[in-house]
Amino acid sequence: MTNIELIALPARELAQMIRAREISSVDVCGAYLDRIETVTTVNAVAHFDRETVLRQAALADEGVSRGDGAPLLGVPFSVKDSIAVKGWPWRSGSFARADVVAEVDAIAVSRLRDAGAIPLCKTTTPEYTWSAQTASALHGYTNNPYDLRRSTGGSSGGEAALHSLNAAPIGLGTDGFCSIRLPAHFCGTAGFRPTAGVVPETGTWPLTRSTGMMDISTTGPMGAHASDLALVLEIIAGSDPQDPFSHPLPGHPLDVIDLRGAKVGVLPDSVLEGLSTGTRAALAALADYCVSAGAVLHSVEAWDTASAVELAFRLMAPDGGEQVRANLVAAESRHHPEFAGLLESLTAMTPSITEYLRAVEQWRVLRARVRASVAECVVTLVPVATGPAPLHDRLPGADDSASSVVAFNHSFAIAMAGVPSAVIPIGMERVGDRVDLPVGVQLIGAPHTDYSVLAVAARAQQHFRPSISRPTAWAEHEEEQHD
Repeated sequence: MTNIELIALPARELAQMIRAREISSVDVCGAYLDRIETVTTVNAVAHFDRETVLRQAALADEGVSRGDGAPLLGVPFSVKDSIAVKGWPWRSGSFARADVVAEVDAIAVSRLRDAGAIPLCKTTTPEYTWSAQTASALHGYTNNPYDLRRSTGGSSGGEAALHSLNAAPIGLGTDGFCSIRLPAHFCGTAGFRPTAGVVPETGTWPLTRSTGMMDISTTGPMGAHASDLALVLEIIAGSDPQDPFSHPLPGHPLDVIDLRGAKVGVLPDSVLEGLSTGTRAALAALADYCVSAGAVLHSVEAWDTASAVELAFRLMAPDGGEQVRANLVAAESRHHPEFAGLLESLTAMTPSITEYLRAVEQWRVLRARVRASVAECVVTLVPVATGPAPLHDRLPGADDSASSVVAFNHSFAIAMAGVPSAVIPIGMERVGDRVDLPVGVQLIGAPHTDYSVLAVAARAQQHFRPSISRPTAWAEHEEEQHD
C-alpha cells in the first residue's frame, strides 16, 4: 500500500489495521507528516513537531504489542489552534498569544489521547476565531485546496483544508456560529456541530460561556469521512465540572440507519431565496437520495433567518467588544484588516441592558422555534451558505465585491438553536474562470439525536462521494509523490 492510499483511509479503518499489526502507527503518522510537508501551499498548519509525533507513535506501537485495545490507538488527529495541546503553542491566530504554550490539554484532546489517538499538528484559525474566513495577521491566508485564491471558510479553515488534502484523517474544530460547517462546505469535507453542551469547551480560547454566547459555541469533530465523526464524538462528549453548561449525550454511534418511512425535513422555498444554482441542486439531490432510501419528505415550518446574523453579533459582544480588546492588547494592533474593522464596529453596537435582554429573548424564541420545527424529522436539509467558496476577503456569490453576511443566516440560526448539524459534500459547482468547487449541505436534527444525524450523513456521503472531484492541490501533490 502506498502512502497516498494509506492516508485516504478512514480513521476507523486505520485503527483496526494498527491493532491487527497490518500497519504501524509510526508508518501512519509518518505518512501524514510527509503529506503535511508537501501541501504547504494551502498554509493550513500553525505548528507541528515531527519528533514528538513519531515518539508517541512508537509508544502506541508498543501498546499494540501489549494488547492495548484503545479505539483510536496510534491514529493521529489535527487540532485547531484555539484548542490547547499540552506543550504546543496555543496562539488562536493572534500576536497577543505569540508566546503562549499550553500547560494542559483541552478536555477534548485529553479524551482523544485516552482513547489512544495522537495529536498530529495545530491548524490555522483567524484571530480570536472571529471570522468566516481563515486569515490572520499572524499566519496570513489559509487557501482553499480547490483554488488557492479562495477562502477555506472560518474559523476552522485550517482543519478542513488539511482533511480535504488527506493530510490528517480526523480533527477537532470549534463552531460558534458556522465555524466547523462553513469550512467543511467550502473544502468538500465532513464536519459536525454537536448538540449544544454535549462537548465541553474546557481548554479552548477564547472561552465563551461567560459571554453573551453562553452555550452556543461548541467543539466538534471534523474529517475527510463522515463515518469517522460519530466515533470521535462518542469519545469527546460528556460533562466536565469546569464547564457548567456541559452535559452527557445519550446513546451510542449507529452503524446503519433505516430511512424507510422516516420523515426528512425540507425548507419551504420562501426561505431559500438567493441560493446559487449548485446549492439548490445539492439540496434537491440529497432530498432525492433520501426518498430513494424510503424516506418521506416533510415541509418544515420556516423559522426566522433574516435577522440571524445581526442577532448573533448582539449576543457575541454585548459589551461592545471591551473584553476582546482587553484580551488582545498585547497584539499591539497587529490585526488582519477585517478583524480590525470588526473591533472598531463593535463599539458602535454596544446595546443597553434592555436591548441586550431583548436580544436574549429573541434568541430563546428562535431556539424554541427551530427545535419544534425539526422535532418530527430524522434529519432536515439546510444550506450551509448561499454558495461555494468565494475569493479571499469576499462572501459567497460575491467574487467581485463584498456582500452582506446574510449568506450565512441559516447556519447562524442553527447554531443559536443548539441542534446537531452534520455537513457533507454533495456536488460540485462551476464558478468564475471554470473552477469547480464543492457544495455541501447540512443535515440537522432534534437535540440529542446526534448519532442518528451522523448515521444518515455517513450513509449519504458514501453515495455522493463519486460526485466530488479531488482538489487541484491534491492532484498536483499526488503526481509529485508518484514521480
